[in-house]
Amino acid sequence: MHGQQLLYEIEILPPELQKQVSDFVVFLRKQQLKQLVKKRTVGEYKDKIVIHEDFDKPLGDDF
Repeated sequence: MHGQQLLYEIEILPPELQKQVSDFVVFLRKQQLKQLVKKRTVGEYKDKIVIHEDFDKPLGDDF
C-alpha cells in the first residue's frame, strides 16, 4: 500500500480507531529501535568499572 493510500485509509477511520493506529505505529517504532540498539559484548566495560578494596565493608550508622 502506498503512503498516500495508507494516509487516506487512516483519515477515514473514526477518531478512536485513528488513536489505535497511532498507538500501534508508536509500538512498532519502539520495537524497531530496540532491534537497532547495539548488543552488549563480553569485556565491553573492562577497565571502566572500579570496585574499591572496602566495597564490602559495613556502612556506618550515619549512612
